[in-house]
Amino acid sequence: MAFGEIFFAALEVAGTISFAISGAMAALEKRVDLFGVIFLGATTALAGGIIRDILVGKTPPAAFSNYRYMAIAVVTALVVFFIAWLSKEYYEHNVAVVNAVNNVFDAAGLGAFTITGAKVAMRMGYMNNGFFVVFLAMVTGIGGGVLRDLMIGEIPFVLRKRIYAVASILGGIVYYRLVYYQMEDMAAAFVGIGTVFGLRMLATVFKWNLPKAYE
Repeated sequence: MAFGEIFFAALEVAGTISFAISGAMAALEKRVDLFGVIFLGATTALAGGIIRDILVGKTPPAAFSNYRYMAIAVVTALVVFFIAWLSKEYYEHNVAVVNAVNNVFDAAGLGAFTITGAKVAMRMGYMNNGFFVVFLAMVTGIGGGVLRDLMIGEIPFVLRKRIYAVASILGGIVYYRLVYYQMEDMAAAFVGIGTVFGLRMLATVFKWNLPKAYE
């Protein structure tokens, strides 16, 4: 396997772990049981990629043809559950810290999956269709989080608070344009991920939100 392929495989693993942690922590906040934590962790980690694969006609989606990603998501969610179970008092008395950690992992997962989504579109022959590449990047990045929020009874985060889908779109555009103009793939990926992660962290620190018609 070429180094570039190893890099992007590692990126998918990193995104899976980050989103599984984010989904499991959101589930814990809603006081669901063990199965709920595993299910929401796996859904957050895998749903975006499943939607992406269906859109490009790749069936069955990678999540069902390569069980490595499902296993990683389930094990990660289990680890989060048992850490929380062994540290109940800390979780209950440090909600702000837990939410901050969750936000960091969510931003990391968003960045990683945005780039892998764009990469899949390019590999499937859509290099000259920038709109579809960026759309697929966004869907891969936000799909799991949207389903997670719907299942826990929340308006999806992407629709209500701080720069989220916009960060994914901009990161996808940056990565696509850099690759289009012949920048080395891994360097472009780092810049794209940095764009997404940086925007999410800045939005969190400075409370950036898109305008609303009314509060």
